[in-house]
Amino acid sequence: RHAELTVDMVNYLCRYGIIKPSACSKRWRGCVRKYTYTDILFLRIVAKLLKNGVSVLRLRKNLAALQKRGKDTQDILSKKYVATDGYNIYFQDNGVLELLESGQIPFAFVLELAAVRKEISKNIKHEQKTIAR
Repeated sequence: RHAELTVDMVNYLCRYGIIKPSACSKRWRGCVRKYTYTDILFLRIVAKLLKNGVSVLRLRKNLAALQKRGKDTQDILSKKYVATDGYNIYFQDNGVLELLESGQIPFAFVLELAAVRKEISKNIKHEQKTIAR
């Protein structure tokens, strides 16, 4: 719910290795997936990228390219901005907007990650207050 994705889409992303629930080491049919705050943050980023035109296939290719460079999704989460032109994914690194695969190209959409973190934290706090009542 916090990630703005349907359960079916989360299942699809898990099946293809785009997201891996890090709070649950056991992985078999019927095992409940448990997500950490960073997992939810990454899912929210994925949801926003998908909403802005990035296909799941392009997302997989970009993440694979990132892994080939010795980085993972935690590297994306530590950046200030993630951007897309609806096809490629970019992130800000040392003041330079960098294409995950290679090169630099103009972009049409910028997602400020601090706002996403703040929004998720606010939703969680609100939910905790509701449960406490």
